[in-house]
Amino acid sequence: MRQAAENISVHDAERRIFVQIASQVGLVVRGPDIFRELQKRVLKWGFDPGRNLRNIPAGALDGDSFEIDQDNSEQAEAIKLDEPRYWAFRLRERLKDTSRIWTTEVGIAERSATEAVFGVRLICAQRGSAEPIPRSIPNFVRGIAFTQEAYLDGRPTSADPWLVKSEQDVDDLVAFLEAPHRHHPVVVFSTPEGSENADETAIPVPPFIRRTVGFVHAVVITSKAAFSLSDRVGREFSVYRQAVRTYNPGFDPSAHLPTDHPVATAARIAHWGDSVGSTFADFLVEQALRITRPRDVLEREQPSFQHVKRIAAQRARESASGEGQGDAELLRLADEELRAAKQEAEASLELALNADAERQQALSELRQIKASYMALQARLDAVLSESPKSAAPILPESLEEIETWAQAHLSGQVELHPKAIKAARSSDFKDVALVYNALLMMRDLYVPMRRIGGIEHKNAFEQRLGELGLENTPCFAQENKAKNFGGAYFVRYQDSTRELDWHLKGSNSRDERLGFRLYYFWDAETGRVVVGYLPGHLKNDIT
Repeated sequence: MRQAAENISVHDAERRIFVQIASQVGLVVRGPDIFRELQKRVLKWGFDPGRNLRNIPAGALDGDSFEIDQDNSEQAEAIKLDEPRYWAFRLRERLKDTSRIWTTEVGIAERSATEAVFGVRLICAQRGSAEPIPRSIPNFVRGIAFTQEAYLDGRPTSADPWLVKSEQDVDDLVAFLEAPHRHHPVVVFSTPEGSENADETAIPVPPFIRRTVGFVHAVVITSKAAFSLSDRVGREFSVYRQAVRTYNPGFDPSAHLPTDHPVATAARIAHWGDSVGSTFADFLVEQALRITRPRDVLEREQPSFQHVKRIAAQRARESASGEGQGDAELLRLADEELRAAKQEAEASLELALNADAERQQALSELRQIKASYMALQARLDAVLSESPKSAAPILPESLEEIETWAQAHLSGQVELHPKAIKAARSSDFKDVALVYNALLMMRDLYVPMRRIGGIEHKNAFEQRLGELGLENTPCFAQENKAKNFGGAYFVRYQDSTRELDWHLKGSNSRDERLGFRLYYFWDAETGRVVVGYLPGHLKNDIT
């Protein structure tokens, strides 16, 4: 039985080989005899004279199967399948850091005489260290993406960014961000306020594209278009004033948090610096190339080289058996098939072991972050309890300002989910002051009641409820009843789905100008209220 990653001894770690996927590219490429053209591109790169590949077999450059595994030579291998037409290539090499072995796997699947699916996976194996590896994409991918008719998630690849400057461009961008078929990040670079010059981004975009093409969509949005984007998705999900934002796959502004799609402001980029001296561009490349989809999904899109090799061995044995080959030959082919299956299982296990190590490391970091947050929250509570009461904040006259007001006055105690912000802004509710006063009540009275407890805090909260004409009750008396209403009573919060199980009840009027509800849940880990919807009613059995 394998050891848990966190229980591996130093001695075992020094002997162990850690395997990580550095990057994976999947393109659809079109053109005359494109299957053969892609083969030539890969082989030209693989057989570069600067590499230490010796005794290249006859037929290798023609796309036949071959294997180079000799002393004092790098390792290269190719597998050719005829039906359906598929070609797999693998190159293993050591670069400057001799403790690492880099493996490049290529798969080309023919769809037609003029279209092929082109996949590239870069894998790093390093001894004695599970430290993060530098992420990159092999340079021959860039040549294909820039000179061939290639598509990523259905969009053409290019050396130039996608420029968004008109209303129609913004519509196209939002549709693409929300498209279910998009599996890769979109990094949007904005220009300064008032600028329509695509070159005035926080960092140069073309060099970023050269390092990430084939996996990342790069977009430049002008100042005018950024305002339109804010209107479409909300300011909290927009990008403007030379900021840079990464929109991860599955973008849904009604269910996600802004932090699910990280943004770097111009000021943060200008003062960028870390302990190892890397630039913001380096950081952005590393983050953009991170693979977030499960490994089994990635391998369905591009089978591993070992998987293709096993299929080839199986087909060779079945063909030999059908042709009546002798027992000796069948045994040899069966042995090759078993060996290929064993190698595939071992490669899969190495990746699984490393994924376990990464997961344990992430959980450890999460625990440390939570502990730091709770300590800071305790210090803040102590400071607030000792400080004289400040004047009540000014209440805005409309709900259009609810996001900026909440950031200024509720931060750390009450959090408005994007779903709540969007609902509030589009609401016609008349008693705007009630909305803001209810939020202040949750900040000043409900949160202390939950964090500190005691009859004094409970009585103060209930008194203020009465003054505002509100009740605080569970949304449903029956457990799991919320599931009967689709996703209305659920929000995504910190990588999990949370139920809005409590609500503040005001008027029961079904007139959206008069009826009031504030739906929320209590997050015990952070000690805060998360408001998921307000000020209107969500559907229930009555409605």
